Amino acid sequence: MTEIRLNRYLSLCGVASRRKCEQLILDERVSVNGKIVTDLFVTVGDKDVVRLDDEKVSPQKYTYIVMNKPKDLMTTLNDEKNRDHVGMLIRRNIFVKPVGRLDRNTTGVLLLTNDGELQYRLTHPKYKIVRLYQVVLDKHLTIHVMQKINTGVQLSKKEIARAKVVEFKNVKTQALVLLELQEGMNREIRRLFQVLGYKVIKLDRLKYAEITATGLKRGQWRHLSGEEVQLLKQQCGLNY
Repeated sequence: MTEIRLNRYLSLCGVASRRKCEQLILDERVSVNGKIVTDLFVTVGDKDVVRLDDEKVSPQKYTYIVMNKPKDLMTTLNDEKNRDHVGMLIRRNIFVKPVGRLDRNTTGVLLLTNDGELQYRLTHPKYKIVRLYQVVLDKHLTIHVMQKINTGVQLSKKEIARAKVVEFKNVKTQALVLLELQEGMNREIRRLFQVLGYKVIKLDRLKYAEITATGLKRGQWRHLSGEEVQLLKQQCGLNY
């Protein structure tokens, strides 16, 4: 490895995104060869010993996974209340973190990785990464409500849900909606429809960026192909 900036090195170790690693450096939590470093322009190479909070860190092999998340699982790798979680479905020798969150009752595409920079960019609103959801509502959707969704719905004083109705179909007493999101705020879809007077009966994520869970049963997962990983990086503006 040629010498690289310290924040990038920490990110390659799976510590966090490069931006968050910069803050760790400024907070005097990082040392190089036994000396605390606060200079963000310091570079390191293979022979340097880097420690975070006095624990040695080393670049790791990146792992990228897509899971078809089942219902009734927390999107965490452990749970203090001993509830079932997605970490129970992954082998113990694979160290990854979920990219964003799906609430307990939401199913579908869940990405997991130890690539801190990619994880940061996939979840940050400024990169406008599209997620596609299939939503089942308790009653018919109208053109008027669809237009409201497409222009933005006020969730709170500081939060506006911006979504796009790709298509919808009213069936019997319910509505089936394909919805695109780019921000992914906490429980955004459920809160959006609650404000509009609807109840979400079922929520399934069909796609994250261009990644789907096609061929995976609920609870199954697989490693992403090299082409899929490259596609994600391209969408996030990464070239490593």
